[in-house]
Amino acid sequence: MFASRERGSVKSAKNAGDRPATPQSNGVSTLVKQNADAAHANGVASTPPKQAGATPQPIGSRPASSRVASTSGAIVTTSTSLSETSEVSILVKSTDEVSSKYQSQLSSVVNVQDLYSETLESFLDFIATDRLRRVPHQGSRWDKILRMAEHFAIRISHYEEAVRGMLSKSEEAAHIIWGSCRVLLQMGPRRSDLLEATFGVLFKMSLEIPILLRNRKLFAANKEMKQELGLLYVEILLIVTDATIHYTKTERGITYDIQIIREWLAPKDPVLRRLLANDEASRTEYTCEWFEKHLMNFSKSQNDLFRVIGGSGCGKSVLATWIVERLQRPLGRKSFDVVSVKIAADLKTEARSFNIVKRLLAQILEQNPGNVILYNKLCDVFKKSGRNDATTSGLEEDLWKVLDSALSTDRDMMIVIDGLNHMAGGETAIKGIYDKLDEICTKRKSVKCIVLTQPPSKPFSQSAKYLSIEPKTIHEDMYQFIYHGLNSYHHFHDRKEDEKQSIVHRLVDHVKGNFIFAGLIIESLRKEKSHSGFTEALKAHPKTLHEAIERHVSRLEVPKTHSSLILSWLLAAERPLTLSELKCLLETQISNEKHAEKIHNIDDDIHAKCGSLVVINDDIVRIRHISIRHYLLDHLHHGSSRLHLQDCQRDLVTRCLAYVKYHFTGRMEPTLERPEPRVVEKHFHKHHLLEYTVRYWTAHFRACNMFDAHGAHKPSTEFTKLFPDSVAFVLMEWTCWDLQYTLIEAVEMHLLALKVRKTVMKEHESVLQSLMTIAITYEKLSIFVEASKYYYQASKIAQTVVGRYSQITTMLASAYLKCTASITVTERNEVSNCKEEMIILIISAEEHHHHGSVSKETISWKKMLAKLYKDIKEIALAVAIQHEIYRACAELYGESSSETMDVYGGLNIALSQGSKGQNWEEHILGAFVIAEKTMKVIDRRRIDATLRLFEMYEIQKNLARAEEIIVTFLQKITYFCLLHPTTEHHQRKIEIIMVYVRFLTRHSRKEEAKHILRGVWCEYEHQEITTVEWAVTLKIIAEELKKLSLLTVALSVFHSIWGYFKKTGKKSHVEGISVAIYIAEISQEIQVTFTEEVVLEEVYELTFTQITTTTKIETSTITTCEMLSTYFANKERWSDVVRICDAVLKKLWGSLATGQGTPSLPKDFYAEAIKLATRQAYCHYQLRHIEKAEHLYVYVYQASKNSLRIGDETVFQAAKELIEFYESIGMLEKALKIGKELQESYLATLGVSHSLTLEILYLLGNLSAKHNIREGEFCRAEWYYLEIYTNLDKGLDVCHKDAIDAAMGLIRLYRKESRWVDCQKVYGCIWRTVMKRGKEYAMEADFVDNAYHNYIFVLEKKVKEQYRVLVQVSVEYRDVCIELYGRHAEISLKALIQLAAMYERSEEKRSEAMKIYEVFVQETKSWSSISTSITTILVTTKSRLAHLYLTSTTVTTETVTKAIVLLTEQFEHTKSQHGCSHHTTLEQLRELVNLHKRQGSQQTITVAIRTIRTCSVEVITKETDYMRLFDAAVSFANNYITLGHVKEAHEFLYEMRRQIIFRDFSSSDKCGFKLDHSIDRRSYVFLVAFEETLKGSKVISFSSVMADLLTETILFEMYTQAVKQNTSFETILLRGARLRAFQKHMHYDDEAKRLEDDLLVMFRKGMGSSITTSQTVTHRFFIILLEELGKDQPDLHIINSGWIAGTRAVHSQIEHQKWQDALELATAVWQFTKAHRGLHNHENIQIGIKLSLALVGRGQDRKWDHKLYEQMLEMSKTILRECFEASRHHKVKFAEMDIKELNELVGVLGQQQNFTDLEWLLTLLWNSRDEQTSWSSSTIIWIGRRLVEVRFAHGQQDSAISLLEDIIYNIRRVWGSLDRATLEMCTLLSELYTAAGRHKDAMAVHEGCLYGLVSDELDEPMPKDAGKVATAHAEFLKRGYQRNGGWGDKEQSNYMDMWSQLQTHFGKDESFKSVQPIDKWPTKGADNLGIYVAPGNWEFLGQDASEKHENVLWRLERGGYDSGYESGKGAKGTERKGNVDADVD
Repeated sequence: MFASRERGSVKSAKNAGDRPATPQSNGVSTLVKQNADAAHANGVASTPPKQAGATPQPIGSRPASSRVASTSGAIVTTSTSLSETSEVSILVKSTDEVSSKYQSQLSSVVNVQDLYSETLESFLDFIATDRLRRVPHQGSRWDKILRMAEHFAIRISHYEEAVRGMLSKSEEAAHIIWGSCRVLLQMGPRRSDLLEATFGVLFKMSLEIPILLRNRKLFAANKEMKQELGLLYVEILLIVTDATIHYTKTERGITYDIQIIREWLAPKDPVLRRLLANDEASRTEYTCEWFEKHLMNFSKSQNDLFRVIGGSGCGKSVLATWIVERLQRPLGRKSFDVVSVKIAADLKTEARSFNIVKRLLAQILEQNPGNVILYNKLCDVFKKSGRNDATTSGLEEDLWKVLDSALSTDRDMMIVIDGLNHMAGGETAIKGIYDKLDEICTKRKSVKCIVLTQPPSKPFSQSAKYLSIEPKTIHEDMYQFIYHGLNSYHHFHDRKEDEKQSIVHRLVDHVKGNFIFAGLIIESLRKEKSHSGFTEALKAHPKTLHEAIERHVSRLEVPKTHSSLILSWLLAAERPLTLSELKCLLETQISNEKHAEKIHNIDDDIHAKCGSLVVINDDIVRIRHISIRHYLLDHLHHGSSRLHLQDCQRDLVTRCLAYVKYHFTGRMEPTLERPEPRVVEKHFHKHHLLEYTVRYWTAHFRACNMFDAHGAHKPSTEFTKLFPDSVAFVLMEWTCWDLQYTLIEAVEMHLLALKVRKTVMKEHESVLQSLMTIAITYEKLSIFVEASKYYYQASKIAQTVVGRYSQITTMLASAYLKCTASITVTERNEVSNCKEEMIILIISAEEHHHHGSVSKETISWKKMLAKLYKDIKEIALAVAIQHEIYRACAELYGESSSETMDVYGGLNIALSQGSKGQNWEEHILGAFVIAEKTMKVIDRRRIDATLRLFEMYEIQKNLARAEEIIVTFLQKITYFCLLHPTTEHHQRKIEIIMVYVRFLTRHSRKEEAKHILRGVWCEYEHQEITTVEWAVTLKIIAEELKKLSLLTVALSVFHSIWGYFKKTGKKSHVEGISVAIYIAEISQEIQVTFTEEVVLEEVYELTFTQITTTTKIETSTITTCEMLSTYFANKERWSDVVRICDAVLKKLWGSLATGQGTPSLPKDFYAEAIKLATRQAYCHYQLRHIEKAEHLYVYVYQASKNSLRIGDETVFQAAKELIEFYESIGMLEKALKIGKELQESYLATLGVSHSLTLEILYLLGNLSAKHNIREGEFCRAEWYYLEIYTNLDKGLDVCHKDAIDAAMGLIRLYRKESRWVDCQKVYGCIWRTVMKRGKEYAMEADFVDNAYHNYIFVLEKKVKEQYRVLVQVSVEYRDVCIELYGRHAEISLKALIQLAAMYERSEEKRSEAMKIYEVFVQETKSWSSISTSITTILVTTKSRLAHLYLTSTTVTTETVTKAIVLLTEQFEHTKSQHGCSHHTTLEQLRELVNLHKRQGSQQTITVAIRTIRTCSVEVITKETDYMRLFDAAVSFANNYITLGHVKEAHEFLYEMRRQIIFRDFSSSDKCGFKLDHSIDRRSYVFLVAFEETLKGSKVISFSSVMADLLTETILFEMYTQAVKQNTSFETILLRGARLRAFQKHMHYDDEAKRLEDDLLVMFRKGMGSSITTSQTVTHRFFIILLEELGKDQPDLHIINSGWIAGTRAVHSQIEHQKWQDALELATAVWQFTKAHRGLHNHENIQIGIKLSLALVGRGQDRKWDHKLYEQMLEMSKTILRECFEASRHHKVKFAEMDIKELNELVGVLGQQQNFTDLEWLLTLLWNSRDEQTSWSSSTIIWIGRRLVEVRFAHGQQDSAISLLEDIIYNIRRVWGSLDRATLEMCTLLSELYTAAGRHKDAMAVHEGCLYGLVSDELDEPMPKDAGKVATAHAEFLKRGYQRNGGWGDKEQSNYMDMWSQLQTHFGKDESFKSVQPIDKWPTKGADNLGIYVAPGNWEFLGQDASEKHENVLWRLERGGYDSGYESGKGAKGTERKGNVDADVD
């Protein structure tokens, strides 16, 4: 059932080999196999891996039958008999699979549809085109490949015709074969080696086809023969397609098939794919059109996001469909690419943001199939999805990044999202995806997004465009919907139009914009069967949507019928169910455990039972709308039906599983390989409910009441009985879940399934399969501990279920050991027991399978078991196993083999690790003897064997023998070191010496040991230390010296080693540190001072050494450590600080490091210890060692609390640091917990008013406020602040001094939460405190000022207090300020002015305000000095007083004058403070001007104008800010307009412009002002804004004036600067040309003419001096050059511009037939260009070529005299020669020019008889013919012909003839021998032969042509004038005969036979009658006929335009592939040996 097929199922390899063979089948099968093997031998191709990383398999590496019907072995091998294939042909299957494979693997790089439609004719046309393009030499590799491809394709055609009636899809297979061959050939000759092998195999396979076709009558003889024919066909198909796929993918570098990416992005459930593909809401005609204007406005707006908000049922989904449809057409003049996503409530799995972004990317990928960047990025994410660390959130984030990247194009894109409110995850998920879309749209300006959703509870973005769908918005849509819904109903349709409209309008108003409500009413009305019934129903229609749904539900017999079940299933389902799935559910009975009676018409049944509550579309049943879904969920379970959702879930999952149990009964074996998806799909197609069950049963189980979150599931009795026990069911779960989810998600589902199966079935095969699946999944995730656990459980069950010795059992045991390989065990525990059990299990299975004989595998597993026993230190068992291994190796390999010796060594090691065992001494001695005989003395193994023997004798107390062994060996190794003195050898020698020294020491022979050590050091003392290894070896000597108290010698050795570490910069090396420690210890011990200077690093190391080596810490050590740690901390060397602090603290505070016991402070230096510990914690934090830092902070805090009084400041500081640490890492709850603990302790012991209590409360309050920590709706900070505020202020109406900060904290919280009443209360308390305790608390003025203004703000703006209260507070503010700070303090004056401002608000108190202002102004006049702050207050006062003067009820001239005086003073002050351009100054000036205007006298107007002008001059002179200049200019101009003096303003503007731009100050005295010379361009802003304001934007735009002004100035300055600085003429000319162009544009003609004359003079003296034409021509060229340079183009180059513009002008003159003018101008242009080396790039060279062509009149009707023509021809030659010379230097690609231009160029070169350049050019074109796909075959052939002719003309006769022979060979194969082009080429070849004196070859050419005319072998049409052709070639043959002086080495009789045939065919032809008979030809007297004459016209285009060529390869196919010219004559008329097949071989 689960057999996986690669290419179809015909017969298993076994069955294929067992059946009796017929002669036919033997022949075909043998043929197939031989050629498949040949394919493998030739390396044709390797089958591409199905997945990345799979090992490719050679095509020919397996027999034909297995290739056609091979099994994957994934589950079980199943044979399929021949009878089982009768329904579907093997060729059909293979063709379909190949098509699918092509679609998935090559669609991104090959047009697969073209490949499928390839015909034989189109393929042969392709070969013909390729042959004529490449023109391969006869017999070359490419020629051979093409001929093999031709014949293979033709034979496939014949084979296909023969089997067409017997094998289905034979034509499709042939098309695929031809298309594949074409794809292969498109790789070109560079892959000839591969293609030759591939087509060689295919050609050889096709050789048998003609033989096979001769027995065509036997094809239908029996079924076996037909199947063998199919096998042959399939084999050819697979070889071709495998090669194509492999080579194409290799060529293109494809990593993943695009189809795989598409499938990954798409839902795995096919029903979901159908729903998403077709989920478009139907729309009533004429609806949604109202949205057009909104859509248009949005597309043009700056908004990126458009939120369309509407309630349920308002038509959002229909509108979304309309939007997507509308955007398919241009919107205005703008077109959008559209991607859309509809999120449906009943598609639960697709409502995640992960799936939404995948759907968006899938659409973009389809719209951009060639977007390689997008494809590669998706491949990267796809690759990542298979990794063990892949999570859905991580992949989703990657996909959003890919989406962002994919949208980074210039193409306008519109994203439409409908139903965002249905997102899984609630508002958090909705906001998340909304923010993502907002971010993308903001970043990508070409992307816009429309989101249709229900109103969110909180708005997400304020920047988005917003539209709410209200009932009035869709009124017209609702009208159309209802009208169309009722109009087809005759009881409505028959009514009068007025009545119908009235009905519709009433319903529209009634449903209030809800289309679902309207639809339900319409359906109810349409059910009425009478006119009166309709009327009554209309009156009694439901009042609400709820009532409408209720009525529809009430019509259903929910309790009694299947309606209840169907609705409950649809509510519970993970996605909508199909009709077939519902049918299966209804037919499945769970009560009596059987299959119910079949339902025949499920569609009608559901309509009858569910009515209008559901809709059926595309055979998928859905609840009609979310409103109905909500109703059913919320209300049905209250009725009699009692549809509880959990019960629905239980019923659904039980029925689904029961269906599987009833129908899916196939017997499967457990397997470790996952089934292929296509195998699983076959079962899904057969069993309709199976796929839904597999994918979703776990989801339903989780949702029902049988599920327990803690794993104690409670399945019902019926669930237990009906749960399927099929292994295949588990395997399908494996495949589906692995592909549908990430591995992490999949394993969770497998675990749930396993728990359910264990509960239901205990030990069973399906439980085993679940365990195996989970284990494999965990192993993929690299979670090996979990994997091993499940492998072990599986192996235990497998022993019971499938047998102890089964392959599955041993594989599971092996997998367990693989997963636990990295787990180190050192003692017997559960892991070691399991390992032991699994290894023993495998060993017993191996011995069982090998019948007890020894095998390598058994030995390997026993070695593993021995190692396990050694690891857990059970040496006795290890030795026993080693004995067994030794005996097995000796038996298998021999006793002296290396394998046996290795085991022997292992045995010795085992013996040395434990107590004596049997034969212990014998084994050690034997190992020593063998090592001594077979190994060098320096060999590590021999050393080990010797030392083991030595140790054995010492243990046995045989000291003499032991010493003998070691001394003898030492002698041998010493002698070896003398002969081979290497460092490694000396190290081993010292190792033996140390063994001997320790032996002497152990046995009280220390003096001998000392003597030996001194001698050793003397030996090596002066040897330079070069490696760390050698230093370590010497260190071993020094350590032994130290042990033996030879301290001075040891110190010498250590110093020597330290010198090496210091010299090489390795002082920090671990061995170097060790040496330093030894030096310090020994120096201290023998009292030697270590005098070497050390840097800080060395001090650090030595200090660290001292700390780690001493037991007591001194004060000096702590001081040093503090200094070092401070230094390293300042340098941010955190690791060093940690290291040294850790070392000190381990000695000083040992419990801190261990963390054991109750935390406590050390007895000594506890303050220093705390300081070091907190410093170490901070450094750990900086190193991101968070756990270590937390441990230290916590320990310090707990130790301080345990060891000190609670009121000690140290405790608070420790807690504060811990809290700040927790805050820094975001662990706020822990921080609060610590604070609360301390707070409670302080409150209990110190009281609420203690300073430490207040500090901790403030700390917690500030922390909570900063991070907005809340408990429900309550902010924690409020509680802490209130605790301070209320407790300290008890019984007081003012605020305690220490509680003021708490009060301010409360105010901040209340303001943030808009709790203004609470805020007022606290502010009131603060204000009372200011009034009563201000002086006592020494309150700052700023605090008082802020308190007043904030209090007033709350009273006035928030709680709306009465005016009198505000005045009272303001009076109090004034009084308290005077009391606290004095009358003249700044704050007091502010308070006074504030009170006056408060009075201003009341009409009654304005006089009091005025008095306050006047008194204040008058009083300040007497002050000797006024501060800046007072001045500011004074200015404000004057402004307000002036305002009061002007707004009082009685305004007089006197008050206006007073106001003017005040405002003038204020204006002058502001101007002096801020300047004239400040916005305050400008505003005050505007007010002043208005007052002057109001007063109306001429004097005041004059004063105002003078003031404006003065300010303008100051601004334009001093101001540099553009915006201020602009604002000031606008303000001043408006002031002029206000005064009505616009004319004076224009005069003022004119004078400013003249002085600024042209620096003309001549009229400055007259106008009354002179501007500074230093004014720069920034002043232009002022001029432009001033003019813009005066004239208005309708007259002249600001941008236009500014641009012209700047342009003119810049161009003028650049030009004058270039002239003054005497820069190069090129620069002057460029700048002058641009200035002239601007002046021309602005119609400044006089200035332009003067500039032009100046430039012309300079040009004639400079760059134009090389032009020798008349001044008129030179001037004309100069003007052309100026106009070209004056164009607004970047990077203009004078020479290029002159060349381009000049040649353009020459072309214009020629077009107008002004030949003389053209010649003169061309001369000037050429002289200018050549003098300045203008032909320096490809473009200029091509322009020169075109000019050369134009000068000779190519393409023109030339009417000039001969002299003029000669002059122009000479000029053309000159230019062309220079162009070719330059082109060679610059490597110009002529082949990229237009073919017509190349044709003309060749014609001109021929016309000029410039054969050298002509040959060079034609050779260039000929060599580039492969790249020029636009050139026709005829064009290429004629280019070749012209190349032949020019080579011949150049004397290269052999080269020309060889090329022509190749051309004739190829056109003969393609167009045929009798094609006119072939015959003409043959004639040319004979002429060249004749010219070369090769008369015999010339005769052979014509002989071949004549034979072709009379031969019956060629299936070609005769030329229309065949007689004339025969006559011509007969005459040519005659001239050759005469020139050769006879027939040569041939007999005349040979020609007489040909002549006879010619007479027969053409004897009656009039032209042929003139030919003299052969026997009468004279041997001399040949005329010029047949002599080569060079062409008059050398062009190559259009030479055979009237000729149409036929591809004779078609005729080859129709006439037989072994006939034709191949067996006839060659190009020279000679006989060819053999046919094409022989040649191909």
